[in-house]
Amino acid sequence: MKRIIAICAQAFFYVFSICFIFVFLFSILAFVEKNTGFDMPFVTILEANANFNAQVTIPFVNAVFSFNFSYTILFMWLWLLFYSIYFYTLKEFFKIFTSSDLFTDESLRKLTLFFRLNLIPLVINLLVALYISFTQKDESSEEEIIMIVIHCFIGIIVYLYVDVFKKGIQLQEENNLTI
Repeated sequence: MKRIIAICAQAFFYVFSICFIFVFLFSILAFVEKNTGFDMPFVTILEANANFNAQVTIPFVNAVFSFNFSYTILFMWLWLLFYSIYFYTLKEFFKIFTSSDLFTDESLRKLTLFFRLNLIPLVINLLVALYISFTQKDESSEEEIIMIVIHCFIGIIVYLYVDVFKKGIQLQEENNLTI
């Protein structure tokens, strides 16, 4: 079961990485097409549409990805890149439990990194939810609150694992000293 969970985390890592590469590549192609006038494959620049400035046709599935040329595409890049790294560390987190040496300094380092990565979206979503609640009364911050709860629970669980691993390493060192 642990191996299956590690494989699922690895699959999420690959999905987010492919999405990041796709969005990054085609948004750069759209930017180049808009500024140079070269006709890029799968990219259409929309001048009349006020909501979206570019459309990317996804090959083989006939789907369309639309975005505007603003800071939102940069935030999308950062979001996809962060969750690619997040799921890579999650894969490493689950891989710890499939190894023969459980209580090592390397395992503790991987757990601590995963714990710290959980703090980033927790803080960012908390700030966004506070900003929305104070400045935009008619906007809903339900997505941010859900992400806060999810990353808070994951952070608490990983913190408990970190504490158990610290105690396990300490007991293992004491055991090695007595032998």
